[in-house]
Amino acid sequence: MKHFNSKHRQKPAFRKVLIFTMALFFLAPPVHALTEGPYLTLTGSIDMHDDLAIAGKVDSSVPTGTSVGVKTGAGFNHSIGYQFKNSFSTELEFSYKGGDFDSSEGLSGNINSKSFLVNGIYSFNIREYYTPYIGYGMGFAFHEAKIQDKGNREDMTIAYQLKMGVDIEFSRKLSLLVGYRYFTSNNPKFNGYFSAETASHSIEAGLKFHF
Repeated sequence: MKHFNSKHRQKPAFRKVLIFTMALFFLAPPVHALTEGPYLTLTGSIDMHDDLAIAGKVDSSVPTGTSVGVKTGAGFNHSIGYQFKNSFSTELEFSYKGGDFDSSEGLSGNINSKSFLVNGIYSFNIREYYTPYIGYGMGFAFHEAKIQDKGNREDMTIAYQLKMGVDIEFSRKLSLLVGYRYFTSNNPKFNGYFSAETASHSIEAGLKFHF
């Protein structure tokens, strides 16, 4: 009976050790300083678009409220930034994303967005070789819709994004970025032909060069 009680009491103790170890892992103080100074990022992305929700009049065959599916596309994101000592960095970013769309009502073509955003990034400097980060950006997006039998339509709107990921250090000058971002903007209005809600979810990977 004594032996049984001893094993039974070991389980809570093991859980406490496990919790304490995990706390040290996530809350440990920085083990190395972030590389302060300017940097350049070059990343590619796989962009999964939300359906276009038609918010304005198109024509009699495509009523308002129609949901138009946009296919998954490929894009890229390039930025120039500066890393400060206090785990914050700021960057100017250019990105491109796009995809083909089609609907049963006959509305088809492709849509792309080119954006210029200013991002603020916070890095959780808790490990020697990888650094989780989270960031928010705001700026402008130039949207272009190439509509079958209707020509090209364009608009520029305010854009927003939330991104997060991991910075995996190869050296003090080079690291790998792997992350996720959510991008959205105010509804573009394509020269009065139609307006639509737009948003995308992206998985990205690329390189970060420190100067």
